[in-house]
Parts: sequence; structure tokens; C-alpha cells
Amino acid sequence: MKNSAVFALSVVCACIVAGNAANRPIVVGGLGRTKYATPEIQALVNSVRRDIIMQLPIGYNREVYLPLKARFYREQVVAGRKYFIKIQTGPMRFIHVRIYKDLRGGTSVSGVQLQKSIRDPIEYF
Repeated sequence: MKNSAVFALSVVCACIVAGNAANRPIVVGGLGRTKYATPEIQALVNSVRRDIIMQLPIGYNREVYLPLKARFYREQVVAGRKYFIKIQTGPMRFIHVRIYKDLRGGTSVSGVQLQKSIRDPIEYF
């Protein structure tokens, strides 16, 4: 029984290492490194745009178009993926948004941080 558990753990570790070797790092449980936003990340932001706008405080005018340009992101592998994205909302104005994408492809906005700068690191929130 103990040998089969060691074997199973070895297989899981080998899969993680193989994933890392494929130039697509897998960071299970922790935040990956900061990367430039890709068209796929921008599409993700666009797909939950309404949800992001609805989580902004009442002081934001929801009737005026607010640009949401993804600039950088980090991701966390969980039962699905959490994306932590730095989004530019105007000249030198940024917010951080956490988007969860489940294993079935469903997405939801699970957090928004306001008053961020280009220099603020993207951290877990």
C-alpha cells in the first residue's frame, strides 16, 4: 500500500515537471510569475466586463464608457484557474481584478481592487 502511494505521488510530480518543461509553467496552489496580458486575457476581461463594472463603487458613473485594457496578469492553478489582472481604466489609472475560471469554462469576478498604479505588484487578494 505504501509503495503504491509513493508511485502515485511520483507520477503526479512527473506530470507537473513535464508541464513545466513544455514552456507552460504549472504552479499548483501558488501565484505564477507576472506576465504581459495576451489577447486571451483581454478576451477574458471582455467576457466579464459587466461584472467588473458592477463591482466598482457607486461613485463610478456606469453610464459612461470605461476602457478596461488588460496590461499584466498572474494566475493560480486551483480547481480551475484564478487570474489576477492589472487593468488600465484611463491615463495612469489601474485596478486589479480577480477572475475565477472553473473547470467547465464558467467565469466569475471574485474581487476588484481600486486605486492601483502601474508599479503596484499584482498580489493575492
